[in-house]
Amino acid sequence: MVLAPLECHARATPAIRNNRFRTGCALAGNRRGHQRGRDAARYSSPSSQADGVGRTVKHGKNDSPAAEKVRLAPDDGVFELAGAAPAWIWVHTCPKPKCSCRSALILAAHDGRELLLERGAAVRDAWNAAANYSRVAASLDGLIAFHIDIDTLEIFAPIGDEPLDLGAHPRIAGIASRIDGDLLESIGKLWYRGKGWPDPEQQVLLAKEIKIRGWQRGDMLAWDDVCTGVRQDCYVFEGRLYEAAEMYCPVPDCECGEVSILFNTLKPRGAPSSGHVTVKLSGEIEIQANKNRRDRLDQLWTAFQKRHPNHLGRFARRYPIMKSIGARIVATPPALPPKAGRNDSCPCGSGKKYKRCCGTS
Repeated sequence: MVLAPLECHARATPAIRNNRFRTGCALAGNRRGHQRGRDAARYSSPSSQADGVGRTVKHGKNDSPAAEKVRLAPDDGVFELAGAAPAWIWVHTCPKPKCSCRSALILAAHDGRELLLERGAAVRDAWNAAANYSRVAASLDGLIAFHIDIDTLEIFAPIGDEPLDLGAHPRIAGIASRIDGDLLESIGKLWYRGKGWPDPEQQVLLAKEIKIRGWQRGDMLAWDDVCTGVRQDCYVFEGRLYEAAEMYCPVPDCECGEVSILFNTLKPRGAPSSGHVTVKLSGEIEIQANKNRRDRLDQLWTAFQKRHPNHLGRFARRYPIMKSIGARIVATPPALPPKAGRNDSCPCGSGKKYKRCCGTS
């Protein structure tokens, strides 16, 4: 790992100030209280989605077709896994438009794509018929079957909601270890297709105008503040839930060539961020941990690199997209915070009473 101080003609030292993420070119993005993980409001409308920090992202008029009954092609969701040993997976995401679960059923086989399709056909038939396809998968012989959370990559049995001990399930562990970030993004897009919804990234690319409530000129933007809903990049350590928020500069004529990954704590609510890692597209990095959180930030950054072995390619692909988006963003005033009595829960999401939190000022 190369640690190098990063300097830019328009930048000073990155810092966290007043819950806003700032780099030296004075770009910022408010990530406070970011709780989108399984919030049904996030998925309630493909054309207008709330993100948990008071922002609403709206796209152009041509990108909000109504959801309709979906029937996927027989082999939609089939992927060949990277690696020396051949392996194929067949992914079935939740088809219910009103369900906000982030689960995907995985069927896996080592002996060829055609055999996987043949042995798993009953599961696809049950999926198309709106039957209990997970129960069908649990009864199959000759296939490896399990559920994943597409945001955290936690592994579950076909039926049940407790994470599996992968040490006791080596065949499942062998498949799960080969599911990387690029594949998770593809599964996230399948999650949308399965519900009959349009791909959020394509919506953004086609939109003539993008409105983000609460955003201001000069603010950095998280990828999933714009392409809301494909998936969150989440990590679980010792019962705590973290999100890696990729922050990009949307200023079209800025050539900073930097991406900052802010590691937010989603659970427990109100817990501080671990810090952030700033990456140059050339490969240089700078790690800045918050007080007493360097060990956890190192763990999170290591996990991020393991999940995204080609993260530089990922950043290089997204960087020009965010630049093109920057020219089409329309800033709108932030929503007014809800009024709270002194003994009410604080609207910032800290879990404290208002009088002992934001009400003290």
